[in-house]
Amino acid sequence: MQSVSIIITCGKQQMQLRRLLPQVLSLHYGGEYEVVVVDTMHDKDFLEWLEDMEANYRNLSHTFCPSTSRGINLQRLAFTLGAKAASFDWLIFLTPDALLPSDDWLGHLANGLNVQADIVVGSVNYERSEGGADNKKRLKQYWRQLAWPVLARKCALYRLFHEFVVYRREFFLKHEKFNSLKVKRRVWIEKSAATRITVKL
Repeated sequence: MQSVSIIITCGKQQMQLRRLLPQVLSLHYGGEYEVVVVDTMHDKDFLEWLEDMEANYRNLSHTFCPSTSRGINLQRLAFTLGAKAASFDWLIFLTPDALLPSDDWLGHLANGLNVQADIVVGSVNYERSEGGADNKKRLKQYWRQLAWPVLARKCALYRLFHEFVVYRREFFLKHEKFNSLKVKRRVWIEKSAATRITVKL
């Protein structure tokens, strides 16, 4: 099994992370994995909860964007800090509002990481939550997901916001600042239903 790092960047979605994190830390996986949380809000209560979680899970750690990070793209900084804090070759980026299909999700995903790719685009199912987004917004998200593999081949990596994307760590750290078609990118689309996450809008 591949050794992987799951990176979750968290700002205002702290309640969603409180739901997601226990599931991510309890996945059934035959290999080694770690979870890195990147905090961008510096909320004291949230930090205390996160430190309590770290005391119970050896594979959990966190880092944060400095409060002095003004005039800097926080998304780019959070992605980069998470990648630098990670230990393993494959970086799985998730958003806090992700709903995993099962406790075997990571095992199914890892089977697809044997491909010769630098970027793996995960599949996302967008569901409407009560009082949530209308169908137009959900359709827009699906369109973005379809366009993502094309964007992954030409956009700066930190601009490729997606609820579920995987990078090779060495590739990400080497090229995350560049927006160049000269950088060859091997992109794989992960379509398996067993790896598809759900996000409620």
